[in-house]
Amino acid sequence: MLRSFYFAGFECATGYNAGGEWIDQLAATKHDKYVDEDYRRLREVGIQTVREGIRWPYVDFRGHLDFCSVIPFVKAASKHHMEVIWDLFHYGFPEDLNVFNDEFCKRFAAYCHGAARFIKMHQEGPYYFTPVNEPSYFSWAAGDNRRFAPHCEGKAQDLKIALARACIQGINAIREVIPEARMVNVDPICRVVPPSDRPDLAEATNRYNQSAVFESWDLLGGYVMPELGGSRAHLDIVGMNYYWTNQWELGRDEKPLAPDDPRLSPLRDLVRTVGSDMAAT
Repeated sequence: MLRSFYFAGFECATGYNAGGEWIDQLAATKHDKYVDEDYRRLREVGIQTVREGIRWPYVDFRGHLDFCSVIPFVKAASKHHMEVIWDLFHYGFPEDLNVFNDEFCKRFAAYCHGAARFIKMHQEGPYYFTPVNEPSYFSWAAGDNRRFAPHCEGKAQDLKIALARACIQGINAIREVIPEARMVNVDPICRVVPPSDRPDLAEATNRYNQSAVFESWDLLGGYVMPELGGSRAHLDIVGMNYYWTNQWELGRDEKPLAPDDPRLSPLRDLVRTVGSDMAAT
């Protein structure tokens, strides 16, 4: 499906952290300055596919779209014949927007439409997009733990639904421009376990492991809340992220399970669980 079995990804989180400080990972790593050299080195080791960010706050100025910040990336991709999965929303959004309002969806759809037009003008297909990066994680981090804007507590589920609604409308907008565009919908595959001395919490952990972790995919696929407009075509390609921090005791996300913890589930089993959920729905 993609040109190379291994592909590169450049961290592109952009937005305000818990301390209200602006973060821009592309600038922090200087990838925005050295993208040409970075892509050249990837080609030297046989990597032909890359996941790259378009930073929404750098493009959308109160509804006026300017893709100048993306030009170095499309030029480098063309020069080095790199296949790109374009990440459109990586935790940060224009600060004049409220993620829970209808205007958020309208602006995101307009931005996605504009991004698709820009990419189609500068790049030959096939075309891949990640409309919203890790919506389940972002919902938890920004809706319950104040780690990113909108810095809420107790709003994770509302945020997850808002992101799904925006994502669905964004995908529709992209496919108005590029009907054949593929969507790579990425989320972490996480798992929690009850504390050793709290077997009574097994039901809560099972509910998380068997339902909550899949909710964003289920919303996009139209399996949950179909009134949002999701379908299997919106879900499209399922991308699974896994980090060493992805398994923890319930209520202790700051302390991942140790590598020798017998409660740790092998990655292969977690992948099978995702496959089983997709087959069941």
